[in-house]
Amino acid sequence: MRNINDLPNDLLVKILSSVPTKVAVSTCLLSKRWGSVWKLISKLDYDDSLSDAPSGFIGKFETLVVLGLRKVSIDNVPPTTRFRSLKTLSLLDVWFSSDETVTRLLSCCPILETLIVHRWGRDKVKTFAICVPSLKSLTIRHRVGGYHEPRDDNGFVINAPSLKYLNIVDHFSGFYSLVDMPEQLKADIHIRHCDSEKLLGCLTSSKNLSLCLKPLEGAYPHGDFDQLVSLDLCVLCSLDWLNLILRRSPKLRALRLYQAREVHWSCRNSKSVRTKWEQPIASFVPECLLLSLRTVKWFMYKGTEEEKSVVMYLLKNGDSLETMSINFSESITLEERNQMNMELESMPRRSNRCQLSFT
Repeated sequence: MRNINDLPNDLLVKILSSVPTKVAVSTCLLSKRWGSVWKLISKLDYDDSLSDAPSGFIGKFETLVVLGLRKVSIDNVPPTTRFRSLKTLSLLDVWFSSDETVTRLLSCCPILETLIVHRWGRDKVKTFAICVPSLKSLTIRHRVGGYHEPRDDNGFVINAPSLKYLNIVDHFSGFYSLVDMPEQLKADIHIRHCDSEKLLGCLTSSKNLSLCLKPLEGAYPHGDFDQLVSLDLCVLCSLDWLNLILRRSPKLRALRLYQAREVHWSCRNSKSVRTKWEQPIASFVPECLLLSLRTVKWFMYKGTEEEKSVVMYLLKNGDSLETMSINFSESITLEERNQMNMELESMPRRSNRCQLSFT
């Protein structure tokens, strides 16, 4: 049987890549042959169970493609650190000593494409700046345990002109600044405290939007959503955004109305205020309702007067509408569902092609 020490480096690296990082690193104690092989692995998950300082430890790699850091502290990033091959970086509950430390770490990743950031409101970073020209996918989670007031001086600045996908769930930050947002962006935004109008104004070039926002408080954001074809909207907090976005989205094809509690997050905005939907002026019908909107799906429909008013408006004015699917809330009894079915079926429809379905 062949001795494992006789295997070529590329095969040993494949073996080490399939075991936990701590195990892979410990192989350096086996012999001189294994002393530096572990440094050639392309994927590294680093956590606080490793004794070496993270900045010094990860700086030993020039071959990493995927790097995950969890619950570690980074006080500084040596000027010689460079991740020339890194494409995916996860920062999960990482403690940074300053704003500059974050900037320095990200500047070491010239071809980074995917970044995942989970913050828990305990580090010393006030402005978490993400300036990565090559970045294509960005996921941000910012939460804290219990109830905490928002920090107006704590937030994110994002400058990523190549971004294709943006996912934010943030219940703590006080601000977001989106710079040079690209066209054809898919954005999934769930924020509690930030300036919703300003944030949405930076996303007018998005192709797909999923929104759970604070209710409208100030002036409407400038610009039209000329590229928007798909919209998901939380009815618990963001229903008052519906009229605005319909008026400014001439190419919208699919509309999905939902309650954020139905999926893996909950709507924090609705705990402080619920939005109200107002019937638009009858003399003006948004262009998308006349020409492009094909499908409407409503999840967790409860049949409130406000919800019925929205459905009636969409059916009455949706000249291009083909399907409307209603998913009833689990709290609705069978008798109530039957009654709602009859009410909805009896509503006038502008499009004779529109089919109603109930689940």
